[in-house]
This record gives sequence, C-alpha cells and structure tokens, in this order.
Amino acid sequence: MTGEPRSFSLNDGGPFYQVMRRLRLIRGSGMISGPVLALFAWLPIVVGEAARVVLGMAPDPTLTDLSMHVRLLVALPLVLFSERLVEPAAASSIRSLYVTNVCDASALDDIVARGERLRDAWLPEALLASLAFIGGQLALWHVFGATGVFHGATGAGAFSFPRMWYVVIALPLAQFVMLRWMWRWTIWSLMLAHIARQPLRTLATHPDKAAGLACLARPVAGCGAFACAIGSVLASAWGTQILAGRTTVEAELPALVAFLLIVVAVAVAPLLLFCGHLYRGRRRAIAQYGDFASRYTCDFHDKWIVHATPESPLGAQDIQALNDLGGAYNVVVTTRFFVFGPSTLMPLWFGAILPMVPLFASILSVEHVLKRILGTLLGGLPL
Repeated sequence: MTGEPRSFSLNDGGPFYQVMRRLRLIRGSGMISGPVLALFAWLPIVVGEAARVVLGMAPDPTLTDLSMHVRLLVALPLVLFSERLVEPAAASSIRSLYVTNVCDASALDDIVARGERLRDAWLPEALLASLAFIGGQLALWHVFGATGVFHGATGAGAFSFPRMWYVVIALPLAQFVMLRWMWRWTIWSLMLAHIARQPLRTLATHPDKAAGLACLARPVAGCGAFACAIGSVLASAWGTQILAGRTTVEAELPALVAFLLIVVAVAVAPLLLFCGHLYRGRRRAIAQYGDFASRYTCDFHDKWIVHATPESPLGAQDIQALNDLGGAYNVVVTTRFFVFGPSTLMPLWFGAILPMVPLFASILSVEHVLKRILGTLLGGLPL
C-alpha cells in the first residue's frame, strides 16, 4: 500500500524568504523577484557615481569593475531563478518516493520534517549573513583579489559612496543569496543521505534504467542556472584581468577545468550514495529474471521446437511473451550503477560553459575557426 504523498518545499521558507514576503517581493509562482533585488543593489552605485562625476570628482574604480556589474545584474537574478527551478523538481522527487512506495512512508515523513526544520532555522541564515558581510569588509580592504569568486572593488581611492554601498550592501547581498542557495542544496543533500540509508524497494525492471530512483536526479538540472551564475562571475573577473593585461585565457584554463569538475561534484555527489542500492538491485534482478527466463525459454523450446506442436504459431501469445521477457531482461542488464545519466549532466556543463564563450571568442576569430574546420575536412591541406 502506497504512502500518502506529503507536500515538501525546499526553498519556500526561512527568515530571508519571510522578509521578502513582507516586502511583497515574492511573485505568484513563489519566486523571489530577482530583478528588483538586482536594481536595488546596483542602481545606487551608478547614481552615486554619476553624482560624483557631476560634482567634478575623480571616477571611482568600482564602476569599471566588470565583475561587479555581472554579479549584481546577472548572477544575483540567476541564483534566485535557479532556486525556482530546483523547488518543483525536489518536491516532485519526494512525491514520487511516496507514490511508488520505494521508501517507507513513516521514515520519509521524518526525513522531510527534518529537512523543513533546517530550511526554517534562523541560525544558519544568520551565520551566512555574517559571512557575507565579512566578505564585503574583506573586499573593502583588498583582502580578496580580482581572481576570487567574491571579488570586490579594485584600485585605490577614497571611501566613496559607490564603493561603500557596494561592499556594505550590494556585495554582501549577492554573497548571501549565493550562500543561501548552497545551504539549501546542503539540506537536500542531507535528505538524500538519510534516504540512502533506508531499505529501499528498488526494481531493476523499471524503465528509468535506475531501478526506480531516477526521480532523485530531477533537481540536478536546476543547478545549471546556479553554475551559470557562478561562471558569469568568474568569466567577468577573468575578463577584467585580461583587459588589464594581467592574465590570458590560456592561463585560466586549469581554473576553468577545476570549476567544471567542482560543479559536477557538488551537483551529483549526493546521488552516488545510491550506487549500492542500484548494484544490489541489478544483481538480484539478473539472478531472478535469469532463472525465470531460463525456465520459460526451455519450456518454449520444448513446446515449439522439440515436440513441434501442431498449433499454428501465428498470433500465439507464447511468442509475444518470449519477446516481452527478452525486453524485460534487457532492461535489467542495462540498469545503470548511477541514479543520473549523461543527459543529467548536460544542463550543468552548458550552464557553466556558456558565460565563458565571450572569453574564448576573444582569442578565436571567425577566419581562424573556418580555416581549422576546412583544413580538417580537406585532410590537413594548408589554407
């Protein structure tokens, strides 16, 4: 008997969410209004800098920092958008566990309740806000350089209003939203760890090729938007340095590879906890269905080949059943050892690499690319 599905929300809760609700910054879909927060963080910097220019003051280097604009106008809304992508996927995963009775309903109730308590706890978000504010202060005093993820304003100058707004309000806000996303993903990872410790009812004949556990990989696609947000900050920071002549695209390739590996590790590492369930389910099903298939095929062979029954094989259900049995056995032997498949990783790779395209475009001209393509097609002939 299946357990009654219990609703679950990974993101709709917590102190910050309640503050946004009081400020009427929650849309009907439940998404926090990213563009409004982005303009709140970015617009005072531009207005303050315009006022400085009108008053005849020297331009503050903060406004020339490309990563500052990208972090506030691109990364901040993308992180909030990623939350909204992960939200229904996580809720759907939990609901599928209830409906399919893969996990004991009472144990799943406890896991969901524990996750919701962590989501609504005020202490973790208070600590994250403190870390974000400290990060802004470290940026103010140039502890973080241009290569850091939390890159602040660069260049010497007075403590102008644009710079102070950035390191006291805008940068901590952007950092807090990113850290909050990571905390919510940590909650989801802890829930998966507790689910993996349960005696799951896996069936290797499930057509999802993951013994009925592929539903747990649904939230991974939402990580692609978060990877795009972090990648845009890195790309803009590297672009700022490249324009200043302090680095090259080639020099940042190892960091890019490391970033891609970290993105995949963070997204799918919790799902590796289910590899044991998949292995045991597949091994058990191969033995069970293998024995059943052996008995059936022997009986089929004796009836239709050895004894050559006079019954017409046209439309005989024995033949169709043999074909269906072969299909079921093929599903068993092709069951993956991982909950996720290659298609699950595509949004992650795409989201992480997309912001890097302008960097590579800056060193590869159209003429160079066409020559390489034509040279390959023509067998390496020089062009």
